[in-house]
Amino acid sequence: MVITCETVAARFPFPSFPRGWYVVAFSTDLAPGEVRTLHYFDRDLVAYRSETGVVAVLDKTCPHLGAHLGGGTVDGECLRCPFHAWKFAGDGHCAEVPYAAKIPPRARVRAWPVLEQNGTILVHYDATADTDADGEPRTPEPLPPLEERGWTANRTVRWEIRSHPQEVAENTVDCAHLGPIHHVTSTTVRSVEQDGDRMRVVLDLVASGQAVGMPDETNEVELDVTLRGLGVIVSNTYVITAGLRTRQRIHPTPIDRERIAIFALGNTFEMPDPEYTREIDQLFWDAFLADFPRDFPIWENKAYLDRPLLAAGDGPIGAYRKWARRLYTTPAATTDPPRLVRIEPAPAIDRVRRVLARSRLVFEQIRRDLVPVVVARRSPNPAPAPAPEDDAPPADVKAPAAAPPKTQGPRFASVDVYFDTLARRFDPEAAGDLEAVFQWRLDGPKVREHYARVRRGTIETATGVHASPTVTIEMSSDDYLQMINGELNGALAFSTGRGRLRGPVRLAMKMQRLFPLERTLAP
Repeated sequence: MVITCETVAARFPFPSFPRGWYVVAFSTDLAPGEVRTLHYFDRDLVAYRSETGVVAVLDKTCPHLGAHLGGGTVDGECLRCPFHAWKFAGDGHCAEVPYAAKIPPRARVRAWPVLEQNGTILVHYDATADTDADGEPRTPEPLPPLEERGWTANRTVRWEIRSHPQEVAENTVDCAHLGPIHHVTSTTVRSVEQDGDRMRVVLDLVASGQAVGMPDETNEVELDVTLRGLGVIVSNTYVITAGLRTRQRIHPTPIDRERIAIFALGNTFEMPDPEYTREIDQLFWDAFLADFPRDFPIWENKAYLDRPLLAAGDGPIGAYRKWARRLYTTPAATTDPPRLVRIEPAPAIDRVRRVLARSRLVFEQIRRDLVPVVVARRSPNPAPAPAPEDDAPPADVKAPAAAPPKTQGPRFASVDVYFDTLARRFDPEAAGDLEAVFQWRLDGPKVREHYARVRRGTIETATGVHASPTVTIEMSSDDYLQMINGELNGALAFSTGRGRLRGPVRLAMKMQRLFPLERTLAP
C-alpha cells in the first residue's frame, strides 16, 4: 500500500500540539542582554535574557499599538518595546510607560512558563488550559533536573524535519524497527511505566558495534528511556559489555503544523581516565549523529494510522498511544498514581542468548574451553588410557587436569609470545593504506615496551618507546595477557581504569583486525 499526502497535517491528524515542556533554544544560544525572535507552535515568540541572566519568553505583540517586541532591547530585567519604549517585565506585566504617570491596568503581554536547566531553555505549551480563573498563566509542574556531576559537558545539535513530536517519541517503544534501522539483533521489553504525563520504558538489547565502526563486535545494552510529555525524551544507554554509560536527550518541538525542530544533547559518564573519557565521548557522539538521523526519511514520509496492524514483537505501541492521547486534553486535577503498565521478563533462553552475545571474544572463549570437553565425554569410542610409565604418580594421586585442546585460534602463554609473533600475525590486507605507530607499555615484574610501525601494508616491530606513537596501550602485563586471551574485555578494562589508552579509540579497535589471533603462529 502506497500512501501519498501533501502535508504533514494530513498525515498526522492530531487535534493540536500536545501539552508539555518543549525546548526552544540551547542555553548558549542566548547571551545576557540579547533578544531573539523564535518561531514555534506556529507563532512568533520573543525570548530575552536579562542583564542578570534570567530568561523570559513573551508573545511577540506589544498590547499598546501592536509593535513586534522582537525588535526591542533589554533594560535591566525588562524588555523595552522598539516603538514607544514601553517596558515589560519577564512575567509580562508592563513595568513602565516612559511618558505617562499611570500604567494602564491591562497593559501586559502573555508570558510563557519558562524553565532553564541542563543547558536548555524550555517553554510549556498547553492549548487546553493556558490561564487560571483569574486569567493568570497556569504554573505547570517543573521538570526534575538531571544530574550533571560525573557527566561530560553537553554536545548539542539541532535538526529540522517534516514530522510530528508523537512520531519521534513513538520510536522509543517501536522495538521492531531497531533491527532494520539501528543494527540491533535482539530486543526484550523489561518494563513500561506510566505516571501522569511521564512514561518510562526499559529495554534489553543485543546490538552490533556497527555504529562505532566495529561490526564484528556484539554488545549487551540496557536502554532506559523516560518521556515527559512528547517534548522531552531522556535516553540512558548502558553498554554492559564495555562498562560504558551515555545519555542522549532528544527534544522534538513543533515549529508549525508541517515541521518540527529536534534539539539533541549528548553526555558520557566520566571514567577514571579523562583522556579515554574524551575519546569515548566523541566516539558515542559521532555514532549518534550518524545513527539517529537514519529515522528521518521514514518520519518525513510516513503516515499516522489510527488502527495500525500490529504484530508480536512490535513493542508496547498501543500502551504508548493510549498514554499520548491524554496530552491533547485538559490534564486531570491530580497526578495519576504510578502504574506499571507492562512487565515482560525475558524468557530463560533470551537471557542465555544475551549472555553469549555480550562479546564475540567471550563466546569464542566458551567454545574453546567447553566444546572439546563435551565432545570427548559424548564420544562413543573413547581413546584408551595410556599405560602408566615408571615415573607416573600413584593411582590414588590425581594429576593436574590437562588444558583443553585449542580448537579456535591460539592462546598465548605470555605477552612475550604475543610480541614475538606480532609481525607474523600482521594482516596487510586489513591495514590497507594505514600509517600508524602502535605502542605498548606494560608494567609488572618485568617492564615491557614494544611498538609496531604500520605503513601501507608493511610492519616494523621493535622494543622500546617510539617518539610519536599514534596509539598507546598502558596496563599491567597480567591484564594484557588476559585481554589478548579473551578473558578480559578491552573496553571494560579501559573504562574501569585497569588500563590506559592514548590515541584514537577507533584505531585501537582496529588492532584486532591488524593483528588477528587466528593467524598461524608457526614460524
